[in-house]
Amino acid sequence: MVALKVHPLHSNLAFDHEKMIPYLELAKEFSLPVIIHTGKGYNDSPQRVKNMALQYPMLTFIMAHMGLGTDNQLALSVMEEAPNLYADTTWVPVSTTLEAIKKYGSQRVVFGSDNPIDGVDTYFCNPKGEPSLYQEYFNSLKGQLSIEDYENLMWRTAKNIFQINT
Repeated sequence: MVALKVHPLHSNLAFDHEKMIPYLELAKEFSLPVIIHTGKGYNDSPQRVKNMALQYPMLTFIMAHMGLGTDNQLALSVMEEAPNLYADTTWVPVSTTLEAIKKYGSQRVVFGSDNPIDGVDTYFCNPKGEPSLYQEYFNSLKGQLSIEDYENLMWRTAKNIFQINT
């Protein structure tokens, strides 16, 4: 096991609720990063993740989706207050990812995709047959970042967070 994943929306429990503490204590005991589905609801708000990140500065918290269904600005703003809070690009527009890298550096942003949530073609098209936003990550984004920043985003930061040895 390399991480703890929490989905406050499906568990119907606010991420900063006291019932989450035993799970965070477990993550602390085993030095596990904590990945949290974030969205626009009460339970999965990036604000709630920030609350726990401040309470557990020794843990690494990764906001999957950076507030799915929002303009991602709340997720970007809460990263300012919690240096142990990272952004994940799952279903996040490239423009927001570029903003996160500009504000916080490529070492605090991790590529994510939820593949194969939309089937085997998630990286190519959505269920409506429209081109996937991930095509931008694989193609045009590469030319907008330094090689180091692109590699940090696409694999190196995750390798460091999850302590993957190669």
